[in-house]
Order: sequence, then C-alpha cells, then structure tokens
Amino acid sequence: MTLILADRTRVYPHGIMEDVLVRVNDTIFPADFVIMYIEEDEEAPILLGRPFLTTGKALNDMEIGEIKFRVDGKEVTFNL
Repeated sequence: MTLILADRTRVYPHGIMEDVLVRVNDTIFPADFVIMYIEEDEEAPILLGRPFLTTGKALNDMEIGEIKFRVDGKEVTFNL
C-alpha cells in the first residue's frame, strides 16, 4: 500500500492495527488504523475517515455545524 499525501509525497505504512477500541465521550467504537512514520505536527488533527463515521452511524449537519454519533441507543453531539 502506498499513500499519497496532500503535498504529493508518498508514504509507506509501517503496519496496520485492526479492531482498536476508540472512545468518543462515553461511547466506544472499533476502528482500524494505518501506522505511518511522518513528521509530527501538533496542529494537524487525526482524521478518522468515512468507515469510522459509518461505524458510529454519524449524522453530519454542516449547515448548523454539528455531527452526531449514535450507537446502542446513545447519542453524542459535537459542534464543528
């Protein structure tokens, strides 16, 4: 697998971690991560892509700037 970043550099993954438990407020989701060695940038957020949003049954309302996660009858809302 080769990943092409926004600045068009190529990065090769060091490994893949599967079924890692990720906690969002009081809800826990399983997620897979691709491990890469890249320069650290404390200003850059960690992006949990579309598969994670699907797992959390996320609802995005960009007009009001809100994202909701729904799992096991629980709902968590974040303001964007």
